[in-house]
Amino acid sequence: MTFLESINRMLRLATVMQWDDDDITSFSQTQHGATISLARQAIQHVTNDLIADRFLFPEKADSTITTADGTQKYTLASDFVRFEDKNNFFFQTDSGIPNSQFLSEYPGYEAALKKQVPKYASTTGTPQWYYFTDDQEIGIYPVPGSVLVYRYDYQKDVMPENESDSLPVQSEQMAYAYVDMATRIFSFLFTQQPIEGFEKDVIYLRAKAALMALNVKEPPSNRYGYSYNG
Repeated sequence: MTFLESINRMLRLATVMQWDDDDITSFSQTQHGATISLARQAIQHVTNDLIADRFLFPEKADSTITTADGTQKYTLASDFVRFEDKNNFFFQTDSGIPNSQFLSEYPGYEAALKKQVPKYASTTGTPQWYYFTDDQEIGIYPVPGSVLVYRYDYQKDVMPENESDSLPVQSEQMAYAYVDMATRIFSFLFTQQPIEGFEKDVIYLRAKAALMALNVKEPPSNRYGYSYNG
């Protein structure tokens, strides 16, 4: 089920749209504009809830950065959440420079590099290290003096953003339960009820329990059952 399809289903379940009304075809359409925004927030709230419960996890992906002569900073993939491994590194995918095949994170991060190499941002040479910059880009030290391609493994965001994005579950039945959860949150938002109350809402918890039971990857955690009843 796509993000757009989930919004249409939610607005019908919440009776904002009648079942013989035309479907919403775009998030940007003006009719129901404010309501669409609330519905999108509800889906995203459910996604955050399930990530916090460790039911959903960022998915594994890989990407590359291509260096340019004299360029210090580079942008990571737009859906980047974190590196896949604790020992993070960039691996050079072409022959390039043999002693620059791996870039490890600089010990002490950029703060330490600033103290130890005051001119680190303009020092060129064979790349050896990477670091996160204040604007969440990747800096390379020394600054590359040629074109090199580095691959990295990372975990990508599962938060639906675009109309065609799929809900991050494995079956239509799970998607129905997902939307049932979101519909309940939407009802709280739409009627301006305190959002804090939804966590104890019986309808929301039943939909969440159904989603857990429908999980095709692994049996639902017993701990969830205990916390649910508690």
